[in-house]
Amino acid sequence: MHRECTVWRQYDPSICFLRLVTWKRSVCSDFGVKLFTRTLSEVLILASGSPRRAEILSGAGFQLDVVPSGIDEKKLFSADMDLPCATEYLALSKAKSVSAIRLNRYVLGADTIVVLGHRVLGKPESAVEATAMLKALSDRNHEVITGVAVIDPMGNSRTTSVRTLVTIRGLENDEIAKYVASESPYDKAGGYGIQDRSFAPVTSYDDCYLNVVGLPMCATLELLQESELLRSDMLPRNICHGHKNLQASETVIGE
Repeated sequence: MHRECTVWRQYDPSICFLRLVTWKRSVCSDFGVKLFTRTLSEVLILASGSPRRAEILSGAGFQLDVVPSGIDEKKLFSADMDLPCATEYLALSKAKSVSAIRLNRYVLGADTIVVLGHRVLGKPESAVEATAMLKALSDRNHEVITGVAVIDPMGNSRTTSVRTLVTIRGLENDEIAKYVASESPYDKAGGYGIQDRSFAPVTSYDDCYLNVVGLPMCATLELLQESELLRSDMLPRNICHGHKNLQASETVIGE
């Protein structure tokens, strides 16, 4: 059943970051804990074409079937909306569109937006738009909101959303031009990736790192637990770590 989203749940920053010591090791092997209530043949359908969401989930040990929803993300947002609810609605719309053709499966949808003042920034569609977004974000704070939705095999749906305040450093025109020329901005809300270390646009964030990457894992695991794909006793207590003090040698999901 779809929860009313009059209140969005905040997650403790100390438990809101999932990291891997090496890029290709799964959380299952990293923590020595099997995450799944069913056999590994239980595949989670990801209703998103985002490679970062797929990396986060597969890195956590999930078997995925990636089926992009085809839902138009551009037309649904304005700054006067209840934006957490709007992201949950769009995430659920994506999950429903895929669930309609993949019956009796677990389906996960997600949507991420960047909110700068009274503007909602989606994915730039041109070099001009990407450049304008990055110049607008330069040396300012903004908010990243991700809505997540899960539909279980019985058709029941659950949603949640997570918000993170992000600060972007001052960006020089030449480095913006170089980043845009790399084509990295085009599949990212706001036109940047927090995980892009060569560009390194973010100086600080107040909550969940993976929310800014595109999928807040603690919130996602909670929804999957409520949907009975995961059992609480199968989850290690320290599956997420504080994310403020990463060592330089550690590799972060999404890079």
